[in-house]
Amino acid sequence: MGLWLAPLPALAWGAEGHEVVAAIALGELTPSARAQVARLLGSDAMLVQQSNWADEIKDQRRDTAPWHFVDIPLNAAGFVPQRDCAQGDCVVAQIQADLQALRNKRLSAHARAEALLFLIHFVADVHQPLHAEDNDDKGGNQVRVEIGRERANLHKVWDVDVVEVMGFDPGAVSANIERGITAQQRRAWSQGSPADWANQAHAIARNQIYPPLQGAREIRLPRDYGWREAPVARLQLARAGVRLAWLLNTNLR
Repeated sequence: MGLWLAPLPALAWGAEGHEVVAAIALGELTPSARAQVARLLGSDAMLVQQSNWADEIKDQRRDTAPWHFVDIPLNAAGFVPQRDCAQGDCVVAQIQADLQALRNKRLSAHARAEALLFLIHFVADVHQPLHAEDNDDKGGNQVRVEIGRERANLHKVWDVDVVEVMGFDPGAVSANIERGITAQQRRAWSQGSPADWANQAHAIARNQIYPPLQGAREIRLPRDYGWREAPVARLQLARAGVRLAWLLNTNLR
């Protein structure tokens, strides 16, 4: 199968962030779910190794690009399907669609494997706060920032910088995060819907990320911005990993 070829630059949490989420999920899988992941992807390790596949194919399959985010107006209370995902072209709807395909054993193994690869990626995406907001700035891509000598945009900072300060080894970062997850947190996070998770991420963007910007489209951020925001990113990566595992444990039996 040529499904997992063509490595290209990855976006959205950055390659490391997606690998961290997938590695956390892999550690949380039941033996049954892990065996079915291995059956669909060829190895359970592929859950981590192919966690960026959905980004890597975007140039070849441009119709999938809107599936990585949901444009909830920044000042809105939360997700409204008719307003934010009318055609089903958003991450909330696609997670549901991929789950439905994954559960359907009448589909080909190829189709179910593709649904699994999308699901691995999109559960991580919906937890990235700038993938769940719309401030007429393309998820922060049009907010120019300077951090020390780095010139970037707000979205890139949240995709990459706030994760990299935790370390550059996804395996070590995920292990460190997983050790800090309590049983109470696992229970609390193993519930809800993609819309609930989008609302949670959106609230972080609305209440924590954007207020300090004061509406600016060009801003100099503190040199230690990544360190300051890393606890929020760490929490979202942990939630994403636990919830991805919960979905797979529930739907791959």
